[in-house]
Amino acid sequence: MGEVRYRPIPVKRLLRHMKDLSWLTVDLAFYSVIYGDEDLAREVLELEKSVDEIDLLLTMQAALATRNVDDAERMVSVFKLASATNAISDAAAEIAKVAIYKIRVPRDVALNMLGLEEVLARARIRGVEGEISIGELLEKSSAIVDVVAVRRGREVVLEPHPSFKLINGDVVVLKGSLDSVNAVISYLGYQPITRAGGGDKYGEVLDMLVELRNVTTLMVDLAYTALLTKSETIAERVAELEEHVDALQEEFQERIMAVSALTSREKVGALRIAIASEEIADAANMIVEPLLKGLEPHPVIADVLDEALERISVIEMDESDEGLTLAELGYLRRGLVVLAVRRDGEWIVRPPYSSFRVKSGDVLIVKYAAESEEVVEALEKEEDREEIIEYIQEEEWEE
Repeated sequence: MGEVRYRPIPVKRLLRHMKDLSWLTVDLAFYSVIYGDEDLAREVLELEKSVDEIDLLLTMQAALATRNVDDAERMVSVFKLASATNAISDAAAEIAKVAIYKIRVPRDVALNMLGLEEVLARARIRGVEGEISIGELLEKSSAIVDVVAVRRGREVVLEPHPSFKLINGDVVVLKGSLDSVNAVISYLGYQPITRAGGGDKYGEVLDMLVELRNVTTLMVDLAYTALLTKSETIAERVAELEEHVDALQEEFQERIMAVSALTSREKVGALRIAIASEEIADAANMIVEPLLKGLEPHPVIADVLDEALERISVIEMDESDEGLTLAELGYLRRGLVVLAVRRDGEWIVRPPYSSFRVKSGDVLIVKYAAESEEVVEALEKEEDREEIIEYIQEEEWEE
């Protein structure tokens, strides 16, 4: 058995690495189920072991960094976040085992199981003369997506840099809005993908599985948002959604057994995913527990959320944005997902893209991959984002 020995690595770096790896395992796990990719599923299990080791190192480092009562109170949020990200990677490993055990779920349902605004897809590079960098591919496609992985033969490169050179035959794993992913796929000469629900064949049961996945993804995003803004209101919303997931998962387990169109193995696969999704929901609730008990999040968490591969930040609306819907802002195609809007000191969680109109002074909480950092910087300078976040934190914590 391998031994974990203390190494002097900063808490922020360890926590950021844990967050990056844990959500990467979720993306890869769902990809492996959708496409039956056993090799990438096994990669998830290896990454999960890495998260376990980092969790131990972080616990040691955080313990050494705690010198007084104030440090201890703030460090609770770090410990909880680390435990939650570890739990998320554990749940991802359970999802990946669906592919390893060759248990398939219906393809038309699997394709919808990443999130409300995001999809996972793959495409094989073709028609390229020589090579093309990831950055060039996205520029030529006029879209921004997260290239989660590149497969070249038996070799897999996770979260490759934009300068990574692609050649014909490489398989890219893409994550982003449906429009953005389709822009890249179309540029490569493939037919765009479309969403499909469970349909009459399965009734509403497998649509419930998609809802489970969507809600748990939202919960994790909102949990991070609550920590960034120190918002008890958003933390309470996470706790409410956790109760909803519990009820939904229980109903799903009862109803799926009666669906005659599914084989026993398909039912087992769907049940595994549902149970793992509930575990992710529990992890999201774990993230906000300290905040709900009146413990202030550690400042290092805001830095982690700003520097991770998948980031959360703020953009303030001005007069030029007044009256536009979220869809008209065009953020999705540029890789930005709006999680919440702060207006006049109140929170609007997940407003509808097609009908919600922004006002000057609204602050949008956005999630985006590192590939969209330049887009966010152009919309709101980093120093301005820091000031906006500090102002919201002060308002929320005073309440």
